[in-house]
Amino acid sequence: MRLLGLSAVVATFAIQTVSAANRFTGIVAANSKSSGACRTASDWNAVLDSAKAQGFTRLRILGNDCNAFDLATGSAKARGIKVLAGVYANSGTMAASNAQIDNDVGAFVNAVRKYGADAFDGITIGNEVNDSAINIMNKVWSVRGYLRDVIGYYGPVSSVHTWVYIRDNPVMCQGDRVTANAHAFFDGTPASNAGPFVSYTVYPALVGACPGKSIVITESGWPSRGGSINQAVPSLANEQAALRALNCAASGGATIYAFEADDLAWKSNDNERSFGILNKGLNFGDIFFC
Repeated sequence: MRLLGLSAVVATFAIQTVSAANRFTGIVAANSKSSGACRTASDWNAVLDSAKAQGFTRLRILGNDCNAFDLATGSAKARGIKVLAGVYANSGTMAASNAQIDNDVGAFVNAVRKYGADAFDGITIGNEVNDSAINIMNKVWSVRGYLRDVIGYYGPVSSVHTWVYIRDNPVMCQGDRVTANAHAFFDGTPASNAGPFVSYTVYPALVGACPGKSIVITESGWPSRGGSINQAVPSLANEQAALRALNCAASGGATIYAFEADDLAWKSNDNERSFGILNKGLNFGDIFFC
């Protein structure tokens, strides 16, 4: 994972090699299936078999519901896939979620003891939490200190938020790295520009706000159904075009987790339900050609 100065961003992303390979850092997967039922160990095996077959080497999970720190990590480690573990703030704010966050951090400690620190690509505390930046980061710093003191865990600890929120609240840069969600779709950008949006809009903004920090785009993808937003039109063809553009951005230097493993019927609208990537008829040979 490279550190980028603002002056190097354009040069870094301008150099790309034409090849066919999965350049994504990893893929995001929910802890529940499309029906809303929890994924079992067998379900995780199936998801991660599909992910590994397409060349994904990391898995991001957003919370420990459904015993995911144990089940997902066990399945991932058996397949040589590292896990970016997430602790969700289930009650909205950090203060309201404090006890639940602490319980989930305890579950992470147990998972590190069981599977080893090298099974993980870090831990994030909160995902787009509706709270002040300083409240979010105070909890991140507290968890980081606890993990170092209790189990000697020195993997990266941060919080995930939208790239705009981090840009506008630079205290969010004070984790071990910057972890940002960035969806061109929700900015009304055409599918073919999803990659350039990350490379030339999101990255420079975050480098400017967080100089010297490693940057991870923790989710970026495209829906295949639902309503349009300006020039952002959901369709299977546009999902494929967006993923190809994002893979090219990753080939050029961006660190991106593809969003997300499968369509999820339990979500609130057709846009949110249809970001799934695996087992959907997408042409990965085209997506991975850059």
